[in-house]
This record gives sequence, structure tokens and C-alpha cells, in this order.
Amino acid sequence: MGALMVRIVLAVVATTAVALFARAESVSAAELATAQGTIAIATAPAGMTSPRCADLIVEARDALDNRLISQTHPELDADGTCKYELTVPAQAAVWLHLRAALVSSTSAGSPNGAAPGTPPTGAAAPPTGGAPATDHDAAVARAGKAPAGRAVQIRWTVISPNTYFFAPGEQKTIPLSY
Repeated sequence: MGALMVRIVLAVVATTAVALFARAESVSAAELATAQGTIAIATAPAGMTSPRCADLIVEARDALDNRLISQTHPELDADGTCKYELTVPAQAAVWLHLRAALVSSTSAGSPNGAAPGTPPTGAAAPPTGGAPATDHDAAVARAGKAPAGRAVQIRWTVISPNTYFFAPGEQKTIPLSY
């Protein structure tokens, strides 16, 4: 009976582990969305050339900290239209940005070439300065001390024309231009 009991326990443990893993996979997939669309490439000024579709990169960045979430190279479809598709997190503020692939893509710099954390071109900057957020912050500022380790940080999400929000499982078509 002892060996039979061990086999039953092992079977129950293995079944439970498989069920939990399958459930975790389905939950994480439900928290993703798809951004897709066409890319219009404008005619370059005299003396310059327009980039080809393969020369571009579409990036999705977190609007809170400008962290690179996803990137892809667009492709030409059968009728010659430049198209992209990438996976983004649902229920999060996401910046979509199109840039030339010749620019270094591994840096944490902003899409507009500014310092990290800088909003994309045309985005309003978060409020700075002004009155402290709480009475405790005001007291700390008057005392000339640094905030305690348990101080609360306020984070700003910059809402700009290229900030998008996605529902879980949504496939949103967003045309881009370069």
C-alpha cells in the first residue's frame, strides 16, 4: 500500500502543477494587447532620400518611465503597404514611436533623443517645482533634510498625442507616419 500511496500523491502533485502552470499562462496572455497599423512615409525634401519600410523601427515605451516594452521592424505586405504589429501590455499607458533604424536602439534615451524619462516630442512636461505634495514634505523641505526612506514618490504619466491605452486582448489599429 505504501508504494501505491506514493504514486497517487505524485500524480496529484503533477496534475496540480500542470493545472497551475496552464492557468498562469492564460492569465498573462489575457493581459496583453496588439498594436498594429500602416506606416505612411512622407516624401523627403530635395536632396534627401526617404527611408524604406525596412529602415524603420516601431517602438512601444512605458509612458511612466520611458522603458522599452516592445519593438519591431515593419514589413511590406503584398500590395506594397508598410505595416507593423507588436504586442503591448494591456491597461497601461504606452507611447508608440516610429524612428529610423540607423539610430542606436539599445540606449535608454527618449524617443526624441533627449535624456531618459523625457516625454516624446510634442508632449506636455509633467509639473515640477511648486508647493510640496504634503505637509510632511513641506516640513522636511523647511528642515533641509532629505525625505525618509519611506517617503512616497509621486509619478506622472504624460498624456501626449502618441500615448495609447489598451484593453486586455484588444487589437487596436493605429496608423503611424514618418
